[in-house]
Amino acid sequence: MLSVAAVVVAFFTVLYFSLFILFFGPFPKDMAEPTAGFLMGSALVLAGSLPAPRRQCISAVVIFVPATAVVGWVFNFHVIGSVVGGLFAVGFVAWWFHPNRTRRSTARVSLIGATCLAFLGLVYLRYVDMPARPAELPPELVETLGANVARAAAFHRYDLGGFIDHEWLWRVDAPPDIVTLVISGLKMHKTDSVPPQLWRMPPYYWPRSMPPGGEAFESSGFSAENRGRDGEHYFLVHDKTQNKAFVWLKSNF
Repeated sequence: MLSVAAVVVAFFTVLYFSLFILFFGPFPKDMAEPTAGFLMGSALVLAGSLPAPRRQCISAVVIFVPATAVVGWVFNFHVIGSVVGGLFAVGFVAWWFHPNRTRRSTARVSLIGATCLAFLGLVYLRYVDMPARPAELPPELVETLGANVARAAAFHRYDLGGFIDHEWLWRVDAPPDIVTLVISGLKMHKTDSVPPQLWRMPPYYWPRSMPPGGEAFESSGFSAENRGRDGEHYFLVHDKTQNKAFVWLKSNF
């Protein structure tokens, strides 16, 4: 009975974590789906087998098959991620309850696991730009603002990568009149169409939907779906209530 309750708790815990942290968070879809599948597959097997009074390894194998089927085909979690997570959990249970397991091997595995988790945590924090560190204004904004450059309270820059062509995210903390100067100086015009990719950018401080009273602006050559023409192209969302502008920059060689 305890194993059944543990499986139910594990299922809903991972489900809510996957929805509100992975799927609705800054994770890209290709990363979020297999991660959620891995967590769900491993959590169900571990929750069902570890509390079992005996034959935990057999319990893990028995739970693995239906759990993977339900998670992958009924709830549409990533199938490969679920299978790998379930196999990982079966292997862990087999090792944990092995009669030849020693304290030294347990300490080593615990240390390796803690190191891996710490590393993954650092990678995630770096991915979402936490903690965010203010950067110097780029030459484009310095030239655009001129004598008003000091009125930009803070500037954050996030590198989306690229080799010859490059993409960046900017967050400009400034009053509305300064943001207006940025919009005019970078030759953007107002638009009612916001690409959905904009709301899924990695930084934790990035907006996930249009803020109340917000407005969107774009360069004439900006394209979210493809490279676009050579040159620098911008898409900007102005959050007037928070005095912030969020800019997606495509710099094409």
